[in-house]
Amino acid sequence: MSFSHLPFVAPGAADGYPSATASTHAPAQEQLESGHAALRRAALALEHDVEPTIDLTGPARALERAFGALYDAFDGRAERLGAARAAMAEIDSAAAPIVEAAALDVSFAPVGTLLQHARGCLERAEVRLAVAPAALRDGAQPRPMLLASLDRPRLHAVARRSLSPVLKVPEPPPAELCAKPPPPIAPPRTFEELKAAVAALKKQAPAPGVLPGAGEPRPLPARGGGAGAAREPPPGFAKQIGAAIDDLAFLRGRARECLEEVALSGMQRAPLLGDPFRGALILERRMLAAIDVIAAIGEAAIEHVPRLVADAPVKDPSLAFASAMVLGCVAGRDALAAAELALLRSDRDRAFIEQVGAAWKLAPHDLLPLALRGLLRDPAPLIRAMAIDVLAYRGLATEDELVAAALDEPPVAARALHHLGCAPSARLPELIQRALASPDAELREAAWTAMALSDHPHASLVLRAALDDAESGDAAALLLAVAGDEGDARHLAARAFEAPRRGLIFAVGFAGAASSVPLLVDLIERGGDEAVQRAAAYALERITGAGLWEEVAVEDDEIFVADPPEPDVGEPRELKLAQLVSDARDLPAEPAPEVVEQPTVDAARWRAFWRERCQGWDLGGRYRRGRPYTPEVVLDELDAGPVTPAERRHLQRELIVRTGHVVRFDPHDLVVVQEEAIQAWRPIAARSSGAPGRWTRPRRRAG
Repeated sequence: MSFSHLPFVAPGAADGYPSATASTHAPAQEQLESGHAALRRAALALEHDVEPTIDLTGPARALERAFGALYDAFDGRAERLGAARAAMAEIDSAAAPIVEAAALDVSFAPVGTLLQHARGCLERAEVRLAVAPAALRDGAQPRPMLLASLDRPRLHAVARRSLSPVLKVPEPPPAELCAKPPPPIAPPRTFEELKAAVAALKKQAPAPGVLPGAGEPRPLPARGGGAGAAREPPPGFAKQIGAAIDDLAFLRGRARECLEEVALSGMQRAPLLGDPFRGALILERRMLAAIDVIAAIGEAAIEHVPRLVADAPVKDPSLAFASAMVLGCVAGRDALAAAELALLRSDRDRAFIEQVGAAWKLAPHDLLPLALRGLLRDPAPLIRAMAIDVLAYRGLATEDELVAAALDEPPVAARALHHLGCAPSARLPELIQRALASPDAELREAAWTAMALSDHPHASLVLRAALDDAESGDAAALLLAVAGDEGDARHLAARAFEAPRRGLIFAVGFAGAASSVPLLVDLIERGGDEAVQRAAAYALERITGAGLWEEVAVEDDEIFVADPPEPDVGEPRELKLAQLVSDARDLPAEPAPEVVEQPTVDAARWRAFWRERCQGWDLGGRYRRGRPYTPEVVLDELDAGPVTPAERRHLQRELIVRTGHVVRFDPHDLVVVQEEAIQAWRPIAARSSGAPGRWTRPRRRAG
């Protein structure tokens, strides 16, 4: 399993992981992307940062045409050099009224500066395109055949026009209604002239109740039941049935259904506790089939996806995932830009940003590195954090980019440190020291993770001191359990017995010290907090693998309100089906409560199991699921254990710590990618499993 990329199937390829399709001449591509970023910032400023002191409709339409021409040049839908020149002409058309408005309102000045910068970038791209090989200037290449996806996303190259964004600019204030001034009347000199002037003024005056210049008054609607009045239909009947929809409306409706299918499948991919991760394969196949349908419909469906996001009444994170996933499977810079624009219009909503990043971790778009590196320069820290996270997740971030991100604001630095721990840099100790001094809890937790993964010599001391951290003490305890030795495991067990809390007990289960089993049983027997008892039971199950499960009723989290009584309309009430078909003495019982299997909190059962089944255990050893601890046991738990995605992510870190190697794996991956990573881990875990039950760990090796 390579750490340098995520596999996907490129356009026209039946299998394998070929390189991305040919794109624009590289120097011209860089300038086009810089111009695109400046043009997008100008468009967003025109939408949100200026007052409509002039009519912005003309500049907005010109910018939309400039985007379309720019994407034509980028993706080769037209002759690239001519398309770049057309984009510059449209920018000039939009800039002229903006420059005039800047003389009246200084808020327009940044927009004019951005348009000037965008035009300069396109001028430099024009020079490079003029000397580029003819094959890169001529425009569109033959499109490969559309092929269906199977278990992994496919990048679809669809013949279509470029997706131009629709800019929603504020409308100018309405002009005041005023009448055309009447011709002047000569000053009267006699009484006859005075009477004539008064009569003329009366003729020029508007009718009562009518504003000057508003035209004739509208007739009021007829009242009553006259002959011409339309009769109201009786209750329950529609006045009009409506016309049949056309083909375009049908295709757009189908696209909306497929987008909702992608959103639903994306939400349900993560398995719950006890569900095998391979069960998500059927959901992933449904998601990929829905994306294939949108690509097969073609332009009508693809151009409708950004509109569905823009017209949504709220910023829905599931819709963000669906649109970014769909557009990330359609070749072309314009498709990816449509998802970027929805991201930048999201008011920096954290959930929306996270779901866009979740989709881009899976999407096969070949221009994602280019777009993500552009987002690394965005002023919003959450967007920069998402960009560096996705780049590093896909194995595309360079060491310099990760180090620069680790020196950024806390949300960005935290994401970078998590990935730097897996590929240590010479500057990592300095970055960790800087992060440990930060008041931000997320950044401190990322520093602890990097220390554990990189075999930092002071990791144990720092993590022990952080156990009392009010915000992140549980995270420090889990990292100490994963990376610590026998002394750390005994320290965790003692702390958990003295001041029990759920996160600390969870970490004791990961530590796996055999000597902690009697203490965990005592915690259950002590009673008190049910959450503590249940955490101790789960920790015992992780250490012993006893299988002492019991069914527990799931409590309702929602507040149920009784249905309001039906109004009495003088008709007999309709009986329920159960009352109609069942005997009164044998009515159906109330529905059974929902149950879930959890480890038992019966201390007597745990104590009996400890006496009967664990007598030969080494009290100084480490155990996992009833077996002496080895990386192979951890890998088996990662592969088939009843664990949640968050626990599987901890198991991946544990494998890195206990083997000294890195295989790229994340439970967010598609099922087939996870299976490939698990198979890549097998020989590494086998070579590192020579001392079962011991606390040894190899020195961390980069790479």
